[in-house]
Amino acid sequence: MLERYADVVDAGIPIAGVDGVCLNLKVPGKRPRVVINSANPPLRRRFTEAHELGHIVIPWHRGTIVDHLDPEHVEAKDDYWLFEEEANQFAAELLMPSDWLEGLLESTPDLSQCHKCLSEECEVSALAAARRLSSVLPPNIVFIAEKNGEVEFSGRTPGTLAKVPAWQSMFDPGVFRYATGHHTSVTGTRRLHWWTLPDKVAGVTTDPRPWREILDEMVTDIGVPPDDQKRFKMSVNGVVAAANSAMKQRGTHTAPAVIAACLQRFHDRNDLTGIAAHPSFMDFVSKRASELTQ
Repeated sequence: MLERYADVVDAGIPIAGVDGVCLNLKVPGKRPRVVINSANPPLRRRFTEAHELGHIVIPWHRGTIVDHLDPEHVEAKDDYWLFEEEANQFAAELLMPSDWLEGLLESTPDLSQCHKCLSEECEVSALAAARRLSSVLPPNIVFIAEKNGEVEFSGRTPGTLAKVPAWQSMFDPGVFRYATGHHTSVTGTRRLHWWTLPDKVAGVTTDPRPWREILDEMVTDIGVPPDDQKRFKMSVNGVVAAANSAMKQRGTHTAPAVIAACLQRFHDRNDLTGIAAHPSFMDFVSKRASELTQ
């Protein structure tokens, strides 16, 4: 399909991170010319071809574009990276059509199986399939591709508060132990994990103490030095405030929603994992959420 619109050349591109180059875009009297980096794996080259086709058919993409397919890891969002995102979206829709994907999700409730099928049936990389799948799913879903005991890649659906483990970090099977669902599938040497995190957690506590006394006890129990306790408690309350603010912005400002958001926020923080593991943690969070949403 790309060759209908452009002269296509496969060649090595000796610049790290460059997947392709698109020349003569919308130049009068000149046919576009596309160079695909032949050093990349076949599935990545296939996605690059679809990406370059996007540049050609999207009317406002002009001139010469040197392509990187991972703009989401770049802080600056200038016109160049917006064009890259648009071309990626075009390629994702071309190779993994929305209607087909909707039917797959309706017939396959196991998201790890959807991920595997999407990659294999549409002939795209596991990473491209994960990004496409996560883009159409609701908040509170996270995924990890595990390979040789490490996180090969990870991500989350839009609106999810929980952070995901860093790529190439050691894989922890209990990383989302508070999840309400966990599916896994194996494809080759890779294991695909998809977790569904709670969006509401009922606040049930029989502890008669106010939340401040509970927090004081937890901070002492986990061994925070006296000189650091004030700062530590400010960090704890800051996490709760951030979760509360996020639920206000989302329009779901209820105590169960704030508690669920706190679970995601606290389990993200390595410096606060001791608090999250304390037996009185849910008593503390339940009382704080109830107070904040009254």
